[in-house]
Amino acid sequence: MSFVAAIAASHAPNILLEPGAEWDEFMMLHYRMAPQAASTKPSLEAQQKLRRDAEKAYAALRADLEAARPEVLIVVANDQFVNFAYNNIPTFFVTLADEVKGQFTRHRFRYRNGKELGRAILKAGIDAGIDFAFGEYIELQHTQTVPLHFLLPEPKIPILPIYVNTWVEPIPTPRRCFQVGELIRKVADGWKERVAILATGGLSHFPGSPRIGEIDTSFDHKLLEILREGKGRSLAEYSVEEICKAGDSEFLNWMVAIGSVGDAKAKETFYMPDHVATGWGFVSWKI
Repeated sequence: MSFVAAIAASHAPNILLEPGAEWDEFMMLHYRMAPQAASTKPSLEAQQKLRRDAEKAYAALRADLEAARPEVLIVVANDQFVNFAYNNIPTFFVTLADEVKGQFTRHRFRYRNGKELGRAILKAGIDAGIDFAFGEYIELQHTQTVPLHFLLPEPKIPILPIYVNTWVEPIPTPRRCFQVGELIRKVADGWKERVAILATGGLSHFPGSPRIGEIDTSFDHKLLEILREGKGRSLAEYSVEEICKAGDSEFLNWMVAIGSVGDAKAKETFYMPDHVATGWGFVSWKI
């Protein structure tokens, strides 16, 4: 069949939290760790507006995804010490389970896994000099489930979780992530089913850092402008140090999607800082 759609979206946990008590209780760690976040703690009205804005962005991405009629959805995300710890940190990991499941707060998720496509990507990677790690037993976490709640709430098609190490040094370069995306596109273009890709994460935030609570909005806007111009390929020139300085290490997940779309221009972009910890970003490309 073919590669039919590419989207990217923030997976910030508070996107899926109910404004008010649930939001405040979950985000209390951020308020305690970051004085600047506590001082700008969003009001209930601000939380509600952020939720509406995020839902609007997700609705646009979902409409594009559904219009493309994919038969399998690759989900590129990072693990946050749910599946991988310091005894085993894969740079890139492909899931080969029959099904995948997980839970975030009161929300439960279960999907069939596109393991045949996963095996094809593994084989193509070996042939191309990209040695993916792989395995069967993973648990979905908020890095996947927050976007999936809005984009694929009913498990009508299988997903294929692919992980990128964006947290534990050494992390891969933007160029390497772009190359992984190019490989995925090559496999998808020759695959027997219609394939879409979803990259998740960010944008700017500093979890576990003394800078927690900061958001580099200017850097985020620059990234999105480059994507609107169809110059995403140029982002492969960024160094790991440059993107980490801006709090955009999870943009490496996006770089995989960017590699899959090449020079395509972003069809739609949305951006909103949450006034707590993260710049929420959303993109859909016209394939």
